[in-house]
Amino acid sequence: MDDRKNYKKMAFMTIMFSLMGYAGFGQGQITVEEAIRITLERNLQVKQATLNKDLAAQDVYQAKSNLYPDLSIGVNQRFNNGFAFDQVSGTVITGNEWTRTSSASVSSNVTIFQGFQKINQIKANKLLLESSATQIEKIKYDLMLSVLVNYLEAITNSELTIASQQQILLSKEQVKNDSIQFQVGNKTLADLSQSKNQVATDELNLVNARNAYESSLLTLKQLMEMSPQAELKLVKPEVEAVDYVLGQYSAVNVFEKAKSFNPEVKKAQLDKEVALKQIDIAKGGYYPSLSLGVSYGTNYSSKGRNLITGDYLPFGDQFNQNKSFGAGLTLSVPIFDNNKNRINVSKAKINLELAETSQQLLETNLNKTVNQAVLDLSAAAQRYQSSLAAFSSATDAFQVIKERYDIGMANGIELFTAQTNRNKAEFDLIQAKYNMIFKDKIIDYYVGNPIKFDVK
Repeated sequence: MDDRKNYKKMAFMTIMFSLMGYAGFGQGQITVEEAIRITLERNLQVKQATLNKDLAAQDVYQAKSNLYPDLSIGVNQRFNNGFAFDQVSGTVITGNEWTRTSSASVSSNVTIFQGFQKINQIKANKLLLESSATQIEKIKYDLMLSVLVNYLEAITNSELTIASQQQILLSKEQVKNDSIQFQVGNKTLADLSQSKNQVATDELNLVNARNAYESSLLTLKQLMEMSPQAELKLVKPEVEAVDYVLGQYSAVNVFEKAKSFNPEVKKAQLDKEVALKQIDIAKGGYYPSLSLGVSYGTNYSSKGRNLITGDYLPFGDQFNQNKSFGAGLTLSVPIFDNNKNRINVSKAKINLELAETSQQLLETNLNKTVNQAVLDLSAAAQRYQSSLAAFSSATDAFQVIKERYDIGMANGIELFTAQTNRNKAEFDLIQAKYNMIFKDKIIDYYVGNPIKFDVK
């Protein structure tokens, strides 16, 4: 009975050690919050989306600038040899002679009215800027989930590795005992072979668990833009009370919070508002447009003469005498434009319907996802409770079979089966624990709560 108590105590200490978090934060350890923060700081997709937002900000600036008048300065100088008509002096030039003309002008144009298209374009570009900012949040949102998944996957595989190592130690101890019993004739060769087979099975489990751990840890490092050779120790979370986990969430409340927070839904709402503004912009094409233009200029010709004396006029005199100023209003009324405006309005309305449909589809899918997540959390919590009970029962059953095996009342196959069942129950418990933690944190993810673990 003492051996049974000692074995049972050792088995439970092993599994509880794997289920407990680290006692402190040592050098090289990283929490899930830190992993998320590092990922968001270094990720190139976030940087790319930020640059796209900067481009959208420039579009807003350009749309506002389009309301202002433009201003341009023009300077021209021309040399001509032979026949030409000099517009400055108003004479015909003949013969093999060089002439030179110069001109300078300043002009400005401004649109006074254009069916409010420019105003609506500013509003549309502002909405697109908000949409770009929401796209950044969506990328961060998706990255948070990826970090959470790989973080917990790495911890799960780490715990499975620890459990596999402990199972190998137990199996090797059994081989030693069976070897002694075989030498004195209390065990058969088949019993000894079965014990060695158990060691081989446990070693295979260790290899699989270790490979899975290294793979998930590598994926996490890649998300964090870290070197594959970097040392990384993950802080393990504690298990919250199952009753608390089961009672804290309502699917309806979770959906309402998720809908108000979800970046993708926000982006869909903004895209719908942009589509509405695009309709207003398209309708602006039906209105007349009015613009104002002003200009000021002067010119010079090497053939310019004084009309009274006939003397050539110097450069400065011509530039002063030839000054001109002009201003004009231009009104354009669309009568028929090959149905371009009509088609633009129709296409804008179709785009609005597409945006509304996309928003409805996103909200419907989010509702389904949230409801499924709440159900999954409940199932995961119940599975964890069942796994705790199953591990306890499998440990007791294995110890009973081992005691019977030690006195010759059970064979090696029975012992192998009992130990395999106990090992499987231990693996199931580890996976059930972290699955419940993940399902709990996925709700926080949907409603926008900070992703963090309770640790010792």
